[in-house]
Amino acid sequence: MTIPQATIVIPCRHEEENVGPLIERLSAVLSDVELLFVDDSDTGGTVAAIAAAVSPLTVRVFHRSGAERVGGLAGAVTDGYRRARAAKVLVMDADLQHPPELVPAMLAALDDHDLVMASRYREGGSSGGLDGPLRRVVSTGSTLLARAAFPVALRGVTDPMTGFFGVRLDRVDPDRLRARGFKILLEILARYPRLRRTEVPLEFGARVAGESKGDLRQGLLYLRQLPALRAATWFATPIARWGTLLAVIAALTVGLVVAPLSGAALLALVVTLVALYNTVVGALEVRWRLYGWRTPEAVEQMKWPAETDRSSRRKFSIIVPALHEEAVIAGTLQHLLQQDHPDFEILVSLCEGDDATIAEVQRVQAESDPHGRVRTVIRAYERSNKPRQLNAALADSTGSVVGVVDAEDDVARQLLSRVDTLLERTGADVVQGGVQLMTLGTRVRDWFKVHNVMEYFFWFTSRMFYQVRTGFVPLGGNTVFIRRDLLDRAGGWPDNLTEDCALGVLLCTKYGARVVAAYEPELATREEVPQTIGDRRAGSLFWQRVRWNQGFLSILLEGRWSTLPTLRQRVLAGYILATPFLQAFSALLLPLSVATIVWLKVPVGIAMLMYAPFLPIIITLATQLIGLREFARSYRQKVLWRHYAFLLVGAPVYQWVLMAAAFWAVYQHVDGNTVWHKTAHGGHHRPALAS
Repeated sequence: MTIPQATIVIPCRHEEENVGPLIERLSAVLSDVELLFVDDSDTGGTVAAIAAAVSPLTVRVFHRSGAERVGGLAGAVTDGYRRARAAKVLVMDADLQHPPELVPAMLAALDDHDLVMASRYREGGSSGGLDGPLRRVVSTGSTLLARAAFPVALRGVTDPMTGFFGVRLDRVDPDRLRARGFKILLEILARYPRLRRTEVPLEFGARVAGESKGDLRQGLLYLRQLPALRAATWFATPIARWGTLLAVIAALTVGLVVAPLSGAALLALVVTLVALYNTVVGALEVRWRLYGWRTPEAVEQMKWPAETDRSSRRKFSIIVPALHEEAVIAGTLQHLLQQDHPDFEILVSLCEGDDATIAEVQRVQAESDPHGRVRTVIRAYERSNKPRQLNAALADSTGSVVGVVDAEDDVARQLLSRVDTLLERTGADVVQGGVQLMTLGTRVRDWFKVHNVMEYFFWFTSRMFYQVRTGFVPLGGNTVFIRRDLLDRAGGWPDNLTEDCALGVLLCTKYGARVVAAYEPELATREEVPQTIGDRRAGSLFWQRVRWNQGFLSILLEGRWSTLPTLRQRVLAGYILATPFLQAFSALLLPLSVATIVWLKVPVGIAMLMYAPFLPIIITLATQLIGLREFARSYRQKVLWRHYAFLLVGAPVYQWVLMAAAFWAVYQHVDGNTVWHKTAHGGHHRPALAS
């Protein structure tokens, strides 16, 4: 299945009289595009009318019902974005008021712009299709309100209320949009003020059949949406960011300099709050690190089934997304081909032009795959990323369970059989297996690797057990297995920088998926640590964390996690998504608070309180040292004294690297930069395993 040049997303509700003529007119002016109808109708009439239409174009329908029908038209558009196969996506109404003959010009404009809008108020356009003077007054009034709320973001935009527009999805993250009401374009303009944008004149036509869906309720929803969107995007412009910063500095200056008595009280209060904040953040980290040791029964329950159930044999489709992975892909495929499960296929999702990786896969097919289990899915992407490659392979998969394995992974031979048995015995929808980084390194410049290894070790030996107990497990990027029917209902992987976590939140909230996890060192998937701190070409820890943190931030702000069924789950999910930023502030505030004690006169009690955060820090360092010993024993790795030294001496520097990555992720999110920083791999974990 080839990737179309563009996707036309058409939200509709009871438009059975209009969709047939719309498809006919679009087919007359377009080729190599797909039409994606997102239908919110209460009956099957619209879907039947779409199915009856004849077109040379690819026509798909996603019918939303029940809990899926959220957000109104905006929700339908964002659901369409998540299911679009092309990078260029155009949105238009199904009622024929948006002329299909204008679509080719709008798609052409996306070659040089990120956003194109069909404007009724641009020279050459017309709003004649608005039904009566009242609709015209409402349209003009809503536009004026939007301009008042977003004077900078809407500068030069003549029709921010239009529903006929196109975007490039490599510049707009659907999971960052809060789906509600009718005016999705306004939110895109507000959240992404730096998009390269243009307009084309629109002669807004009269409705041919059916009734308008705009009503008083939608108008009230718009009035509610506007201030909420203004508050959510306040820091989207440099003026707002610097203005707020200067206001804070001015307030502190007045409080500390002009009024010294109140300034001293304020200083004591701030120092106390900082101490409490750092102590709480550190204590929570200690609690989760020790959970596995304090609750051995939880560890026992998380083990894989000891025996495999031979009566249950699902077919597995294992997707391996790969881009410039010629150094590692052969070893990964050879490990997968050794699986003892009898029924599985391996789909390697590749990019056109990546000749070296394609050649390595073909070599493995010729030399090591006599049963033809390995298939390639090669697509051309305007800008590739992992979720797009996963979804391309998903469309070609045939298994009832879909798994993800990264291109550098070493997978245990018994893994699929154990997953099959666990699915049968638990009735789960999703299984998350263990993953462990293996490359400790021995040189001084490798000091950060042992910290990264320990992060994974404590997550899968302790923190994940706690997540299972609470009923919310954020999914990892690999060694995760999902029932195919559930994945299809969800529309595949969200186009997010952390597509794994975004999918986990989506499955748990919207579809009530049951997620189980299992871990044993012998069955853990083994990976390598990024080779450098900042060199992207060699594999960068910093840029990997920027990507992860930016993805977490978009999911946090999107807010879907807040619909989890219990308060405990919601609090935990929110904290997990915010953890990189909470810990970043802690890493920033701790040395500043110590400096405050040293240089400024504060009461003795306050000064002693400032040292409270060092208690969880000391406990964390102790668990790191003990954990490193446990890691060496569990994975039969040789640990040197220098690794313990790296843990102790490098701890503050490592936290500052993570802090910088968190702050840079916030900057990129505000800037609207969603470039995928891929982590390079060299197979450095494999010699370690051999030894």
